[in-house]
Amino acid sequence: MEKFKFIFEGLDVAYGQHRSNGERADGKQEGKSFIVKKLVDNDLWQNHLDGKGPSLGIIPIMTDNTAKWGCIDIDVYPINYQKLISDIRKLHLPLVACRSKSGGVHLFLFLKQKVAAKLVRNKLREVAAFIGYSTAEVFPKQSSILISKGDYGNFLNLPYYDSKKTKRYAYKDDGTAATYQEFLDLYEQHVVEDISKVTVKVLEGVIKDGPPCLQQLCTQGFPEGTRNNGLFNIGVYLRKFDPDNWKILLEEHNRSHMKPPLAAQEVVIVQKQLEKKSYNYKCKEPPINAYCNATLCRTRKYGIQGDNGPIDITSLAKLDTRPPVWFLQVGDDARLELQTEELQVQHKFQRACMNALNIMPPIVKPSVWQETITRLLDKQTLITVADDGSVAGQFEAYLQEFCTDRVQALNRDEILLSRPWTEEKRTWFRLNDLQDYLTRKKFNYYNPGQIIARLRDLQDRPLTEEEREKLTDEDRFAKWNIKGKSARVWWIPAFPKQDSDFKIKEIDEIPF
Repeated sequence: MEKFKFIFEGLDVAYGQHRSNGERADGKQEGKSFIVKKLVDNDLWQNHLDGKGPSLGIIPIMTDNTAKWGCIDIDVYPINYQKLISDIRKLHLPLVACRSKSGGVHLFLFLKQKVAAKLVRNKLREVAAFIGYSTAEVFPKQSSILISKGDYGNFLNLPYYDSKKTKRYAYKDDGTAATYQEFLDLYEQHVVEDISKVTVKVLEGVIKDGPPCLQQLCTQGFPEGTRNNGLFNIGVYLRKFDPDNWKILLEEHNRSHMKPPLAAQEVVIVQKQLEKKSYNYKCKEPPINAYCNATLCRTRKYGIQGDNGPIDITSLAKLDTRPPVWFLQVGDDARLELQTEELQVQHKFQRACMNALNIMPPIVKPSVWQETITRLLDKQTLITVADDGSVAGQFEAYLQEFCTDRVQALNRDEILLSRPWTEEKRTWFRLNDLQDYLTRKKFNYYNPGQIIARLRDLQDRPLTEEEREKLTDEDRFAKWNIKGKSARVWWIPAFPKQDSDFKIKEIDEIPF
């Protein structure tokens, strides 16, 4: 257990769990992911390996915004595991492939020392694009987290749940399942001393200072059926790189990098199309979409240069307070705290980015924005909160204030003065007085029926099951005649009173 714990060391003040709602037709597990804000103790690690209780999810980014492992989450079904592992080894990439709980693949990068989470993210995004899975999620999902504001990042479910008969095993190089001990051996074989030495190699001098996707495809070859689109994107690059000689260079690229080369007539068609106007790269179309590394591309002289679509927004987490707080990853480095309306309305999101990040993302079509936010909501991580942050917790806190912190009734008659009255371990009050108090506190989450339901819960809490069954509706409230006025009053078990005053240290001399 200690070795496993060492390998997957991450944030130690919170962990993740996944509550499954079953499987989709493609085998993907559906359900809700949530963060538990408790220390990651040894029992959680051991229970995970023993298959006891929920599996353990670890947040790879630590409190100092470093990480010692990362993962490319390939969520594609079905997937050819053997080919993927073979390709990784041919490219000399030090990754360990594990089967995810849904049957996808987690490609782990393990480091001997902690490094900045940003470095791990950038390296894994580079690798994911290089192997043709640019849309795969990368963990850690954040370069920094806002723990002081309740933001704990995103977790990844660990392999080897129920290790002796697990379905979340690592793959050996021959594609067979690795035992738990064999996984530990794979770790030792592939753990990296220096992350800068994890490199992806492309043909030298090809697509100089241009999109990395085109460099990679020119290195490994364009898939069948994508040569026309591929040559078109090369033409977009060449027009930027050498406006005077791009046509001749395009023919050379066709002969060098298209296998087999396109016919001369097809090349002429591409040239004529490119002559009409200045085109942008077709980043969302094959073949380059699978190899896209937009972050790196924007740094290239002949890359997309920030003019090809909206800024990337990923990794949505919801702090389950009322109202909720949302944490959104914006680009590679920025973590943005938002209210619901700022997430929902583009102009308010844009203003939030300007206020906090000094950037002004472009406005996209409403349908595109809605699709993006819906996708993020489907994969959001829920961060649970203490009871006092929930609606029920806030209600009880305000109810206790109402019953104990305000002026108390000295006798039953003073209930007409909107004061709660405590007698024989019960506190009595009128429902409309409590409602008025909640309104002044701007607590508007419960209607009268919901308030009554919560009061009934409080009445039942100290009782045994047998006592609850005997409690009738007539026992839960009373109708009193006070000074000729009818008053319907409810009761709850009295809150404990403070036994003594706070002690204040006496100061002998005034220090100024």
